Amino acid sequence: MSKKRGNGEGSIYYSETLKRWVGQFTAGRKTDGTINRKSVYGKTRKEVAEKINKSNVDIKEEKFVDKNDITIVYILKEIINNKYNLNKISDRTYIRSMETVKIIEKSDLNLIPIQKITEYNLTNFLATLTNYSNSIIDKVYSYLVLAYNKASVSQLLYNNLFSDKNLILKPKSLKKDKNITALTIEEQKLFLNEVKKSEHKNVFLLAIYTGMRIGEILALQKNDIDLKNNLVHISRTLTKDKQDKVIIGDTTKTYAGIRDIPIRIIVKDVLNDVLDNYTDNQYNLLFITKNSDICTPCSFNSIFKEICKNAHIRESIYPLKRKDKIINLKTSNVNTHMLRHTYATRCIEAGISPVVLQKLLGHKDISTTLNTYTSVFNEFKIDELNKVDLYMNKIGLH
Repeated sequence: MSKKRGNGEGSIYYSETLKRWVGQFTAGRKTDGTINRKSVYGKTRKEVAEKINKSNVDIKEEKFVDKNDITIVYILKEIINNKYNLNKISDRTYIRSMETVKIIEKSDLNLIPIQKITEYNLTNFLATLTNYSNSIIDKVYSYLVLAYNKASVSQLLYNNLFSDKNLILKPKSLKKDKNITALTIEEQKLFLNEVKKSEHKNVFLLAIYTGMRIGEILALQKNDIDLKNNLVHISRTLTKDKQDKVIIGDTTKTYAGIRDIPIRIIVKDVLNDVLDNYTDNQYNLLFITKNSDICTPCSFNSIFKEICKNAHIRESIYPLKRKDKIINLKTSNVNTHMLRHTYATRCIEAGISPVVLQKLLGHKDISTTLNTYTSVFNEFKIDELNKVDLYMNKIGLH
């Protein structure tokens, strides 16, 4: 084995074992402080020398990246686990995050190191997502961006394919977005008449009269009801642990969700009935199952559907062919979150400002309130402009 050293070429020699030329150079130091020695190979000495020279230029321009087999999935799992270990995300968020990563993990992208993934690979993968909803597509796409940004910062790759927003485009779902709409005034009347027959009426009445999320209502404890100051203190919600079991969370869905809701007369009547029927339990919850366990939002969603079905709310008839016969199936496309939207819509109709509504609903940002209820606010745009006209006439500017 003979070694030769050219000008700035590092160490180059021919390996009888490999039957190839081998070049070695230094690429700074490793995280432990030791010298980071790298090797390149080629059929000729010139080929190896060119590879070393290119690497030296990349090192000088801070473009050099060590070859590795790290995948997008590995990076994402590392990010999610770090957030979880630092108590930055809840058990439920951890589960949902990992479910999103699984979509990538099941694809061919997980078979290719992130350094070797091409624009073609990413575009092909994203094209397979069109059967998912837009919300899921958004999550997967944002996770890909997250992985590439992390890889770039960690110097795992030099070329971030997502740095150009027009290079890797986000696909659009073939499915129509499901918009949760509020009950109309007539539907609300039907619902209120029917819900009174239910033993669980107070849960639904609190939802439609306060705008609280079902998880927040089911997490209410006796000491959260302040009848002296006429306030409901919201500081937690139901969530799920890593085993997908419903538990009482330490806080609300977002930090802004921690709030106090004023108790109106109609709400006070409901709360008085709840407190009159309160049963001691290990969780101090206002609402529990017959077995003194935590109620689940899923079970109340089923109860809500049944109430709407009995009240003939949002029924649709779909023809189904079975053994050459047409059968009409009635389904009710509703869920409990509609009650929150119904409360918000009635508030807007009554003239409550977006800022006040934001606080009542526990939205983190006013844009969430405005974006969620854009169509409702737009309905009252002309009425609000008429107020301007009346004011201008009053002060003599018209």
